[in-house]
Amino acid sequence: MQTPEQQKTDPVNLAWNADGSVKIVWGDAHESVFQLAFLREKCPCATCKGTHGAPTTLIVRQSRGGLPIVANKSAAMQAATTVKRTDPVGGYAIRFTWGDGHDAGLFSFRYLRALCPCPACTAASAA
Repeated sequence: MQTPEQQKTDPVNLAWNADGSVKIVWGDAHESVFQLAFLREKCPCATCKGTHGAPTTLIVRQSRGGLPIVANKSAAMQAATTVKRTDPVGGYAIRFTWGDGHDAGLFSFRYLRALCPCPACTAASAA
């Protein structure tokens, strides 16, 4: 039997909505809907968080040589917020491979639940 905390962080369904957002139904019946741009901005990898140098953004990325890559801002934004594939990681996370090839962030289910953008969760985290 799961504890209430486990129910909150164990998804029972993960699906794509017609608008391209990701919907997760949790074990406690709560539903979270994530826009892809929001998830990309919240990428938990060390590079995006700034642990390995300055944090990156959706628009400006650096090549391995350190030169900025900003050839086409709208194309870069589109690629950065498009998902090419998703992969489960153990029983605790999901990895998104973004259109620009970035795939270092492991989105744990606990992290995703904490990010829930619904009004109730947003109000609770602000309190």
